[in-house]
Amino acid sequence: MTQNETIVSLSDLRYVEIHCWCGTKVTLDMEDPPEFGKKHGVFAPQQCPGCRTDYDSAIKPAVDSFQRAYSSLIQLRESITFRGLSNPVTAKQS
Repeated sequence: MTQNETIVSLSDLRYVEIHCWCGTKVTLDMEDPPEFGKKHGVFAPQQCPGCRTDYDSAIKPAVDSFQRAYSSLIQLRESITFRGLSNPVTAKQS
């Protein structure tokens, strides 16, 4: 079995997208948070702007934490890469 590896530079990671069950997607710019967020120290919204239901309670703190980590690491953007495994590719057997 062969595994493909995906390598992404930190400089290529800039946006995070939150998906709601209603189909609404919210895209947030980690380098340039919304003015409201800058003013109030928050990044991710609590609820979907489409259907006005609260997101899963784990989403906001996780995305907020990721944005804070991103902000502290972005100065090192040329020195950091993320590596992950793509879907495994299996060889056909004859």
